[in-house]
Amino acid sequence: MVTPPGPDARTRPRRAWPLVALVVLLVLFTFGAARFELPYYALRPGQVRNTELLISVDGVETYSADGSISYTTVSLRRLTLFGYLDAQLDRDVEVLPEEEVLGERDPDENRQFNLQLMDNSKQVAAQVALEKLGYTVDTSAAGERVLEVQEDMPADGLMEPGDVIVEVEGEPIDDPGDLARILSDNRPGDEIELTVQPFAEEEEKELSLELAAAPDDPQRGVMGVLVQPDGVEYHFPFEIEFDTGDVGGPSAGLAFTLGLLDRLTPGELTGGKAVAVTGTISSDGHVGEIGGVAQKAAAVRRSGAELFIVPAGNYEDAVARAGDVEVVPVETLDDALAALADLGGNALDLPTRPEGAGV
Repeated sequence: MVTPPGPDARTRPRRAWPLVALVVLLVLFTFGAARFELPYYALRPGQVRNTELLISVDGVETYSADGSISYTTVSLRRLTLFGYLDAQLDRDVEVLPEEEVLGERDPDENRQFNLQLMDNSKQVAAQVALEKLGYTVDTSAAGERVLEVQEDMPADGLMEPGDVIVEVEGEPIDDPGDLARILSDNRPGDEIELTVQPFAEEEEKELSLELAAAPDDPQRGVMGVLVQPDGVEYHFPFEIEFDTGDVGGPSAGLAFTLGLLDRLTPGELTGGKAVAVTGTISSDGHVGEIGGVAQKAAAVRRSGAELFIVPAGNYEDAVARAGDVEVVPVETLDDALAALADLGGNALDLPTRPEGAGV
């Protein structure tokens, strides 16, 4: 019996080429999809960190607490194709276009900008806490840094986040209260002259703009910017440090104020409970809105905190992601202290200039 000849062995490699090419293409696609960056960023839930473990005070007695006051963070990463697809499947993740995250800055400039915001925020937080306890904190400033420019307002298109307002109506801004004082008598329709130092540029620029009516007061003229004192020198009665590492942004201000108050006073500010806090703090104790609150609420939901204190303007977004955690909206430091008192803490019974607190 004769076995018929099989296929010509020389044809086998030729038939395998399409499969090999397909495998190579899949490998290249997978490698590219995992490495090639898109012009988008993913905003994800970050950490919930106990502020009191990050605060160092030297020269005054401090107190420990059973509860905790934590600040919240988000994770911001540029997306690859795979990352983009994965982010679309997670309701706690927000995808943002590159220009919304960076504005006119490159990634390094944006990082430095946010670190500056964090540094300023910590100093203001310490000032507000100490003044709440009756201390006097002397300050001087080198302008007001723009944190946010509101759309369709006078400053829109003229200023960018990171710019510093150094002079208004020919008067230098060298004290944290100067800008508000200078503009206090202005009304909607008034034209003002500004000197601005653009972020990451050497040359100052002169601007002229017409004030608009404030949303909450039609008689008050505003530029439409959220600002924070820049280059401020603070003279505290004792040494205070906040170890925040490479975390940037101003949104931990209220948390640091409350955490420092708890460290400097006996008793329990939170009644022994675990509390998460977010929101900027200004030198007059006003609490400002923050970004990424949905992601921060998701992080709080996973942390075991019993209460989440947020700026009033962020309340709805926080509630939508906080799960069973109670969310309390606040507009001022006093509102936040009242919320902690309702939780069982001694926040409304803080001593003034605690014994042994120094000069």
